[in-house]
Amino acid sequence: MILISYAMPEEKPRGDFPSSCRFVQTGIGKVLAIAQVAKAILEERPTLLISTGFCGGLNGSPQGALIQASSTHQWDFYLGDLDVPIGHGYGMHCPLALGSPELGISPAPIRGSLITGDRFVDSSIHISKDAVAVDMESAALALLARELQLPFLSLREVSDVADGPQGMPHQQFMEYISEKGPSYSEPLRQLVQDPELLRAQLQVPKMG
Repeated sequence: MILISYAMPEEKPRGDFPSSCRFVQTGIGKVLAIAQVAKAILEERPTLLISTGFCGGLNGSPQGALIQASSTHQWDFYLGDLDVPIGHGYGMHCPLALGSPELGISPAPIRGSLITGDRFVDSSIHISKDAVAVDMESAALALLARELQLPFLSLREVSDVADGPQGMPHQQFMEYISEKGPSYSEPLRQLVQDPELLRAQLQVPKMG
């Protein structure tokens, strides 16, 4: 079974997905994402975990772009400048490497670091010069996948540009999405047609 998470109803991938896929709507943010996905895993352990949804573009990632995370960390986890151990072998911000395989999907995604936090980001909070996008769930779900030794993929669409001008106002973009569906729907539907091949391409998140 492939477990596919999304936060809000409009983020659910559309299309004819195989019966091996199970979808779970989590609600917004790290805490709800972990709670709902962990509950689903207790009911049936998946062979891999996929996080979908919208994200904010950073450092040139435009509105509408497809984002494939090659690493994650929590940008809003802050303990000051002290060298404080956070436990379980994780470094500050829980950085994790996901790998970045060429999945052969179209449109080709922007691959790079995806950072996660529970606050909205704008041009007044420039939080990373390296990240391609920011979201509210992926880093937490990547950590859960590592703890459970599950291959993990985060595939998202930029709904807003977090550190620059928008292609269109957010509400207009959401109306556009409500008609056409998220851009990751068809690429994801193609990927899950061969679960064993997809699982072989992905990896369990590693400590960054």
